[in-house]
Amino acid sequence: MKKTLLICLTLLVAYTAQAQTADSVKWERKGSLGFTFANVGLSNWAGGGESSVSLGTIFNAAAIKKATHSTWKNQIDFALGGAKLGDRDFRKTDDAIILLSQYKRKINEKFGYSVSSILRTQLLEGSNYVADPLNAGEQIAEKISNFMAPGYLSVNLGMEYSSGDILTVSFSPAAGKFTFVMDDELSAVGAYGVDPGDKVRAEFGANMLTTLNLKIMENISFQSNLNFFTAYDSFGNVDTNWETLLVMKVNKWFNATFGTQLIYDDDILIKGEDGNVSREIQFKHVLNLGVNFKLFSTGN
Repeated sequence: MKKTLLICLTLLVAYTAQAQTADSVKWERKGSLGFTFANVGLSNWAGGGESSVSLGTIFNAAAIKKATHSTWKNQIDFALGGAKLGDRDFRKTDDAIILLSQYKRKINEKFGYSVSSILRTQLLEGSNYVADPLNAGEQIAEKISNFMAPGYLSVNLGMEYSSGDILTVSFSPAAGKFTFVMDDELSAVGAYGVDPGDKVRAEFGANMLTTLNLKIMENISFQSNLNFFTAYDSFGNVDTNWETLLVMKVNKWFNATFGTQLIYDDDILIKGEDGNVSREIQFKHVLNLGVNFKLFSTGN
């Protein structure tokens, strides 16, 4: 029954996204590409330390169809970064792919309904590095993730409140969460909450998303996305994903961004240094300094 409801919800999102009425009047398209680079070189440095090189890239693109009473937004966000410290090989430091499609229709100036789907995954294999018991000072890489392992697909249908372009709150009593583990090795051990040997886990529940957009100064903006999901068959176990992004533009080409992400998922077990696994709060922050190119920005 649960899988049937999730399939119906997915089909409803696809149908609604296509159900654009004749009042559609304008498409907006925008895209940007950024690069970051950092290098530290040390030679006979009395203070100690290791030479390092880090590289990163960020790509964002969106196509938004605006109508008198509705909006249809399609967006892709991609980030990939790596660093080399001393004689070690390059290691991944950032890796994210986010695809979003959202249709919103107004009831009045503040309230409306929306249907959305969000896919989150990564591009490259991810590893956890542990001490090599046979070689002192060396490390062994243990695979813990890969492309679509995990992959998360969220499908939501519900009501939305918005206060201009600053605050948006969406509540979806009909929400589906699909967890994909398409890597055979990770699937076999039941990584990310799937049953061992399975590659997909489907959950049906309620979802709440709060989005905040603030323009702090002329060249400084802040964005926060706070998402809660609880499945009805384990109601009260709340999965949390909180992302923030601070953007500081120096000029047309150069900018700095500082982003954070906090995740708590009851189905994800983290392996500690002692080898034991437990449920933990995941947190990361990424500071990028570099150049940013506007690829396109059009409206008609």
